[in-house]
Amino acid sequence: MRLLIISMPSIADSLKRELGSGVADVVTDVGGVKVQDYDVIGIAGTDKFIITSLHKLNDVDKPILTIGLGTGFLNSVDLPNLRGAIDAIKGGDYEVEEITRLMAVIKGKSLPHAINEVAIFPSKSATTLEYNLYIDDEYIWHDVADGIIVSTPTGSTAYAMSAGGPLIHAKARVFEVVPVNSTNLARVPIVIPDECTVVIKDLVSRSRVEVIIDGSVRAYAGDEVRIMRGNALRLVRFNGASSTIGRYERKINLIANMDLPPSAKFIMKVLEYEGQLTQREISEKTMLPGRTIRYALNLLMRKGLVTKQTILRGNKPVIVYSLSGKLTSHGT
Repeated sequence: MRLLIISMPSIADSLKRELGSGVADVVTDVGGVKVQDYDVIGIAGTDKFIITSLHKLNDVDKPILTIGLGTGFLNSVDLPNLRGAIDAIKGGDYEVEEITRLMAVIKGKSLPHAINEVAIFPSKSATTLEYNLYIDDEYIWHDVADGIIVSTPTGSTAYAMSAGGPLIHAKARVFEVVPVNSTNLARVPIVIPDECTVVIKDLVSRSRVEVIIDGSVRAYAGDEVRIMRGNALRLVRFNGASSTIGRYERKINLIANMDLPPSAKFIMKVLEYEGQLTQREISEKTMLPGRTIRYALNLLMRKGLVTKQTILRGNKPVIVYSLSGKLTSHGT
């Protein structure tokens, strides 16, 4: 059993020391690595790093072990439990769960498969988007909205849920289409079979329209975007645990029972993807006004959902914000 671990550079050395020699090959970049020679591929880091690495491994059909740092929701195992997980893998004591992914095609070119969602938004905030929606070549509606999201069941607990979409069980073979702040109250989320093809066309906006894959990859949308089921992601799971509703129960219950403004939910979503961010970085990524960001952060900290700490970056102390242990603590 050969195991490759793709690690965030900041933890690679400590990971090598912790595992010792002969347990797994640890690299920080897959460039030049013959990934197909390995039986299982591990990815260790934040949600953002895991998602970015999965995009690079887009066409690799190997079981993936996602190793979290206690700051995300994608991990199969937390870093302190990694050695035990590797022993279980080598002993064959694990399962492989197939996770549905989305493929977005623009002018015949495919983007990296989406684990959570394909989002289509104008590049400038406070700008609406006009579009026509088709499902399997059937016209559904014309709409003017802030944007539109097509989400997998995994992504239904992420950005789609913040925009008013339903929570979908991971084993359901469906996608959801969620209009974001539509000007027409009749435009509600739609759940469709995952063999359908979603076409969003006749895109018009005062600013450049972008396709955003998992909050990470951005591309110019042009006039039309086609979205369909992509290759499944094969995730390593232990003790029957999966990415179904139960894995997110604590997070969902916390958010559902709290009266949070959209700006606060948006900032939480950004922190979930990006990890630790300064207030300036939050401003750059959300394009929200400074006053709105300060209010939202203070509210989230009062509710115990976000923590504030001082860290060193290049020998300079900076204040960063991240999701708190209330949302990040979960088992394998």
